[in-house]
Amino acid sequence: MDKPTTIAVIAATVVSAGAFKFYEFVLKQRREVEKEEKAEQALYRDDLIKRVEKLESERAEQTESVMKLREEMSAMKVQIDFMRQENEILKLKLDALR
Repeated sequence: MDKPTTIAVIAATVVSAGAFKFYEFVLKQRREVEKEEKAEQALYRDDLIKRVEKLESERAEQTESVMKLREEMSAMKVQIDFMRQENEILKLKLDALR
């Protein structure tokens, strides 16, 4: 082999190794960026899951509260009906005594 060919082979080898190292570095950087993006998405997702769970539990509590209020209102309506009937009976008895 003559000297220029040997230099060309060595130069090509050095350039190829440098290019491979650069390409490897670029791939590592991309992987790191993708990992960071996935981590951010996971945090966002986890936050949303917690918020939904909190809202669902609050909704269940409020639904239970509304049901109790409806029960109490129904009981009060029944009491009012009995009080009206009793009031009418007492009015009739009072009128009868006069």
